[in-house]
Amino acid sequence: MEDRYKETHKTWNKIAQLYEEKFMGLELYHDTYKRFCALLSRPDASVLEIGCGPGNIARHMLDLNPKLKVLATDISENMIRLAKKNTPEADVQLLDCRNLSTINRKFDGIICGFVIPYLSKIDCLKLIADCANLLTEDGVFYLSFVSGNYEKSGFLSGCTGDRTYFYYHELKRIRQELESNHLVIVDEIFKEFKKSETISETHTIINAKKHILR
Repeated sequence: MEDRYKETHKTWNKIAQLYEEKFMGLELYHDTYKRFCALLSRPDASVLEIGCGPGNIARHMLDLNPKLKVLATDISENMIRLAKKNTPEADVQLLDCRNLSTINRKFDGIICGFVIPYLSKIDCLKLIADCANLLTEDGVFYLSFVSGNYEKSGFLSGCTGDRTYFYYHELKRIRQELESNHLVIVDEIFKEFKKSETISETHTIINAKKHILR
């Protein structure tokens, strides 16, 4: 499994510039980021972004609300370089999302845009639990992924021929894991993403709030 991660991370590092060109201007998810920001408890909320890529999500959030205090993280050095360029207002740091326990502060919101499609089932469940631990009470958790049969996960090749290992996660199980970590779903949003002129897939976006019954 570690070899899968290494190849995927190598690919992200290699195609960082191409990813920036494709996704910095993509508006398909803008309404979901706006909803996330609206759910935050205060205007100057602290937000952790996991897997920030070239900074496309952080850039849009800061355009919506310049008062946000954003910590943007990614495992790819080239993605981090681009994110620093695109979001100079944010604190941008290199971080493997499997090591979230090294962060020793709480956040009002955590945004995790299409990260778990590159995490195994075990690491996905760990990420959800880690994020729950890093959220303040009433903190907001944004999670996007492609719902599907986990057994159909496998390597995908892009236009450059480089591969990433893509994991499908079942929506029912994600719902259960959120609930077990005191994350109450507020929104479930479904978007049709066109991979090509003839192929599209459904993307699932969830906003949840941390509530602990006392």
